[in-house]
Amino acid sequence: MISEKNNNEKIFCIIPAAGKSSRYQKGDKLFDQTIENSNSTVIMNTILSFLNLEKVEKVFIGYDDANKKSLDFINDFSKLSTQSENSNLTKTKFIKGGSTRQETVFNVLNFINENYSDVDNIWTLIHDAARPCLRDYEILSFINKTLKNKRSSIMAIPVSETIKKVDNKFIISKTLSRDKIWLAQTPQMFKFDILYQSLKHCIDMNINVTDESQALEVLGHECFVIQGYPYNIKITHDSDMIHGNCIINHLSESKCGKKKEEHND
Repeated sequence: MISEKNNNEKIFCIIPAAGKSSRYQKGDKLFDQTIENSNSTVIMNTILSFLNLEKVEKVFIGYDDANKKSLDFINDFSKLSTQSENSNLTKTKFIKGGSTRQETVFNVLNFINENYSDVDNIWTLIHDAARPCLRDYEILSFINKTLKNKRSSIMAIPVSETIKKVDNKFIISKTLSRDKIWLAQTPQMFKFDILYQSLKHCIDMNINVTDESQALEVLGHECFVIQGYPYNIKITHDSDMIHGNCIINHLSESKCGKKKEEHND
């Protein structure tokens, strides 16, 4: 796929990873859980998907400085980046996060704003650390479509199930139309200045948002949807890890099978 990226444009990825994993019961989902049949943790698998993309110039990880496992990971990653032959590892920088996702992302945006003079040419790509199942070429496709359209975009999928509105007693009060309902995913991609001003406004006004596109909504900026993948799941509960392992192993086997067929041809 041909990129529409201009020579002066830069793509920086932000991976917020300062969450508490409070809904995950088997340790820290990002740093404890290892993908089956690999030596890669959830967060490492996610990071590598972006480091392997030549178009992504920097990968910033927002971390929790009170989380020992997070600090241990940073130390191990630093050693790996100096010892490994993979020069892409040096594109990574760790930034202290905040108490919420929006604070963590904004802390990274502040760092970029203070340390880079050409922010007008920067596109910011946000991706959940706990979404390890996307393949690099799927991320690249999303990036290329966003650059081609030159507009803020998020990955999302249309809802296929019947949606029920339920009250606090678990009684169905209404069946909602699913015709225009989509489930937001990441990555999400925006020009730096639009995202920076949108998140700054929400923080200044004490408006809590659950993803970056919601911050754009608050200020009335348009944001478009690019259809994603049902298997781009977020590891939230223990059962999600089982599901995630199945997905990654299946996709890996499919990729290996495809390479084998190409070799035989």
